[in-house]
Order: sequence, then structure tokens, then C-alpha cells
Amino acid sequence: MMVVNKLCVVLCVLVVSFRGFSGVESASHQHAPAPSVDCTTLIYSMADCLSFVTNGSEVKKPEGGCCSGLKTVLKTDAECLCEAFKSSSQLGVVLNVTKAAGLPAACGVKAPSITNCGQF
Repeated sequence: MMVVNKLCVVLCVLVVSFRGFSGVESASHQHAPAPSVDCTTLIYSMADCLSFVTNGSEVKKPEGGCCSGLKTVLKTDAECLCEAFKSSSQLGVVLNVTKAAGLPAACGVKAPSITNCGQF
């Protein structure tokens, strides 16, 4: 059960990271193919990000393998970030929106815009 809760939080982190990007997709990208890897397993590599982005956390920077996990997701299949975004409405996790939106910058990486889903 703890693994499922962590996974839900990690998915929310990715969704909130896109908050600063435009959420409008062109009609040609509305039916993007499913990613070629198991996003659930891949996104779980970001579990260490929870201590940074959870609401009420006093952690000042990402810890442990958070940034390497984010980089792994982006390098392996950035489409998994889109999957996290699309499934976010089903998750009920309280995040520090400011920290979550700043996670890519805090890790020194650029996350693709959600408007690029289907183009990776």
C-alpha cells in the first residue's frame, strides 16, 4: 500500500511540474500513442522526490535519487511525463505546488512542455 501511495505522489509531482506550461494541445496530438515502456515502474524511480515536494515539507532541495530519477524518466521515455499528467485527475495527494513546479529547475533539468505530448 505504501508503494502505491508513493507512486501516486510521484505522478502528482510530474503533473505539477507542468503547471507552468501551456496545457492546450493541438488537435493532431490529442490521440498520442501509448508510451513504449511501463511508466508506472519508470516514474517510481522518482520516489525520493516526495520529501521535497510534499506539502508541509521543510526540505530545501531534492534529496537522494530524486534528480537522477527525474533524469531517468526524461531520458528513458519522456512520454511518461504525459501519462502522469493525463492520470493526475485520479490522484488526491497534497503537494507544495511551488516546490513541485520548481522540481526540474531544482534538479538542473528541463522538462518538455505538455503541449509536446506525442512528439517525443
